[in-house]
Amino acid sequence: MTLVLLIAGGLVTSTDSGLAVPDWPLSYGELFPPMIGGIFFEHSHRMIAAVVGLLIAVLAGWLWLTEPRRWVRYLGYAALAAVITQAILGGLTVLWVLPVPISVAHACLGQAVFCLVVCLSVATSPAWSRTEQLEVDRKLPAFRTLCLATTALLFVQLFLGAMLRHSGGGLVPHLVCASVVAGMVGWIVWRGRRGVRRLFRVATGLAALLVVQFALGVFALWQRDNAVITTAHVAVGALVLASSCVLTVQAFCQLRAAPQKHRYRLSTRRFADYFELTKPRLTALALLTTAAGFLIGAVWPLDLGLLIQTLVGAALVGAGANALNQWAERDADALMRRTKSRPLPSGRLKPIEALVFGLVASGCGIAALTLWVNRLTALLALMILVSYVGIYTPLKRKTALCTLAGAIPGAMPPLIGWAAARGALSLEAWVLFAIVFFWQLPHFLAIAWLYRDDYARAGFQMLPVLDPDGTSTARQMVLYGLALLPTSLLPTMLGVAGPLYFAGALGVGVWFLMTTLLAARSRSHALANRLFLASVGYLPVVLVLMVVDKTSL
Repeated sequence: MTLVLLIAGGLVTSTDSGLAVPDWPLSYGELFPPMIGGIFFEHSHRMIAAVVGLLIAVLAGWLWLTEPRRWVRYLGYAALAAVITQAILGGLTVLWVLPVPISVAHACLGQAVFCLVVCLSVATSPAWSRTEQLEVDRKLPAFRTLCLATTALLFVQLFLGAMLRHSGGGLVPHLVCASVVAGMVGWIVWRGRRGVRRLFRVATGLAALLVVQFALGVFALWQRDNAVITTAHVAVGALVLASSCVLTVQAFCQLRAAPQKHRYRLSTRRFADYFELTKPRLTALALLTTAAGFLIGAVWPLDLGLLIQTLVGAALVGAGANALNQWAERDADALMRRTKSRPLPSGRLKPIEALVFGLVASGCGIAALTLWVNRLTALLALMILVSYVGIYTPLKRKTALCTLAGAIPGAMPPLIGWAAARGALSLEAWVLFAIVFFWQLPHFLAIAWLYRDDYARAGFQMLPVLDPDGTSTARQMVLYGLALLPTSLLPTMLGVAGPLYFAGALGVGVWFLMTTLLAARSRSHALANRLFLASVGYLPVVLVLMVVDKTSL
């Protein structure tokens, strides 16, 4: 019944019947309106959704009363919560006249509900209860990881497909992701045949469905106005995703690995090591400022697909740059207490692995920005990579001016976001650059003061290392803090934001400046740490205020 609901929803989109009924939850104020034209598709979808929602509620109650396995009960609760959220999103889609983000979320959540119901059907079937856990070879953990990664990538593919259907953009990422999914499914079939034969039949079925899905996708691109083909593409896509989910659940719950469990921990550790190479907190901050630049520079309605493509490309470049930075500084990192446990100094990863990872990630990011966004964003990303790895990193051993040099690539992500949204840079974009630039200097100087002994041990020429009494460090903290306050008010003067932002930026700016003055006056570890924490809170508040006030103009 849930698959029928997905088919009905696909027909609503494929036949452009989304606005055939302007009200919700009733249709033209009636429970059973005349079933003509687009009303037939839209109202049928609502009726089927009501039946499915009721059945899932009954299923969740039955699991709560009778099911001894906690994880199965949780799947039922998740299905109930998802179908309720799905109904709310469906109503908002109608009442707010098909906004793309809500329509995409509605489409994706519908597929998630279907997958949950299918997994519940398999887990509560007699065949599952008759099956005992099978002990397989040590390759099982890698097989589990492969199944999980494939399912996650299929969800990404689902999102890209929903973006393509509802906004008409993002065909290239959809095709690229489909190619990667095909390779991973082929790998699953090969691994199942070689070592996990119990799931080979499910994996083969997944591969067969994927072949059908590819064929339907080609026909859907060829005949975009054919509602039957496009709806079949959606339905088979749901079956592909559900098959992958079942395969993953079975791999984790019905199979167990024989001996050598330490290999699983080793595999997980290597994944974590590569993730640590990206400096995830620093990369997340860069993505925050990139998204802010895009949202502030964008002309609404927002092109959500373009935003995601920009963030993916920026994330890859940032991850690659941070990995190359750690590769270049591996010897110095081994001398500092706070970095000696990183993957390279500790020996968990080899330098060549970090170098290849950094080059591949950054190269893919620049290519993605060039193909998906525009050449200006790719050029800016390349400038960040070169200035961060090629200029800032070696300057840390040469001069205290390295902090200024490092603040330049650190302030450029908003320019990437703005260039992605507008295709060019303007004065407003450079004001965003200046805000992040001036913010970084008190932030970095506070960090350098906290870890000046570590930096001295590694031979880094940070200002607090060369300025033991902190006089020059304190002066520069205050200088850049003073420059930040008026700069942060310029967006209102330029019409980028309104009075809400001005009042908020003034308030948090004065608070941040007072914290800077206190840290500069005392030059103590405690107040330097307070300044660092204040800086961590300041930038997100200012950017969120600007985005909110911009969207309300």
